[in-house]
Amino acid sequence: MLIKYLKNFRWDGIEQKPYKTEDGSFLNVKRFEIVKGNDSEFRYFEISKGGYSSIEKHEHEHIVVFVKGKGYVLINDKIFEVEPFDVIYIPSWTIHRFIAKDEDIGFFCIVKKDRDRPQKLNDDEIRKLVENNPNLSEFFKEKL
Repeated sequence: MLIKYLKNFRWDGIEQKPYKTEDGSFLNVKRFEIVKGNDSEFRYFEISKGGYSSIEKHEHEHIVVFVKGKGYVLINDKIFEVEPFDVIYIPSWTIHRFIAKDEDIGFFCIVKKDRDRPQKLNDDEIRKLVENNPNLSEFFKEKL
């Protein structure tokens, strides 16, 4: 099967899907399911400037390849600056969030097709992260 690349990070026949149910835990995130294989999914996400993904953890792992813009990734209590072709591995039960602070970002994400649902962090877990690393506070829109 060939899925033809068009331009501007869009592929023939691939429509944008909702990132998640709107609940205020994320902002300006677009999701594209490029391939849904028998065992894995290959997806593309875009986050517009000022946006962020939900902060979550789950059993399944992620492999992420950044391809557009410079942004940030929260992994547990550390922030990493990322740019095109940086690769991020997110192991099971690792807290994570993707942040487009200063410009739009885009990344590919590979996950298992059959996987558990993400678990959002509660207020106490977020507070504990920021207590461990006060520099994280600017990356949270949640009330601390």
